[in-house]
Amino acid sequence: MHSSLLLITGLIAVAWRWQWRSPAGSWQARWQSALVAFCLPPLMVMLAAGAVISMGHHGTMMGWLVSPMGCWVSWGILGWLGGIGVYSLGRVIQTEWRLRQYATVALPTGGQARCLAIDLPVAAQVGLWHSSLLVSRGWLEQLTVAEQQAMLAHEQAHADYRDPLCFLGLSIVRRFAIGLPNTSTLWEELLLLREMRADRRAAETSDPLLLAELLVKLSRQMTLATQRDAPDLEPCLGFNEVLTLSRLEQRVQALLEPGPMTEPARLGPRPLIWLVVAALPWTATWLHS
Repeated sequence: MHSSLLLITGLIAVAWRWQWRSPAGSWQARWQSALVAFCLPPLMVMLAAGAVISMGHHGTMMGWLVSPMGCWVSWGILGWLGGIGVYSLGRVIQTEWRLRQYATVALPTGGQARCLAIDLPVAAQVGLWHSSLLVSRGWLEQLTVAEQQAMLAHEQAHADYRDPLCFLGLSIVRRFAIGLPNTSTLWEELLLLREMRADRRAAETSDPLLLAELLVKLSRQMTLATQRDAPDLEPCLGFNEVLTLSRLEQRVQALLEPGPMTEPARLGPRPLIWLVVAALPWTATWLHS
């Protein structure tokens, strides 16, 4: 019976992910839809595994004897999750430690940042809760002061929203749920919406047209660059990421034709309802005796 619970939960998670489509609407609708579809199906699988382990492999469930197989599978699921968490944290700590070995430089716009000795113009927030700014030699030499200020406003938005920490957690979910449908599509959608939010914040203090032009210029440079040009930045690239034409168009359009209110003022009731649905496997413990 425990194995059946895991199987049914897995099938529901697959169907949930399979039917997801990005809604055509506001930033708020797209963000909530992507976040719910990305996080809750894997959460349902995690809770089902936790419920099976809490019940153990002794006794009965709905009158049927239970076997240890469900517990073995559940320990494997949670062990996989724990291993991914340790790996992800270790990778972030290693990256942050390596980047902190670079020299500190004074910025023309004021303040300080770590400097990466590459010609590619790059700026990124590095760290978790209290992230720090990293810029490249190319960023200091190739961009005008106005362009630097625009990029710094974008990166400050990431810091204010705690994006490095938030997307560390989401990256763990991504690796854990790699076998579920639409994992890559949802991940790309969340990355795009994260950058659109930071773009919009930066546009409050910088010229949106300048931001759009800078985005196109840097995206082209990132497309021509090789991965070894910035080997330490893969976990934290944002404004400098390689963009598909569709994603680039969406970010530029959002800057030049901003819609009303890109951030949700409050969490709507629908995600909370889906959270209750995701927690339903835990109610199976009431059927165990």
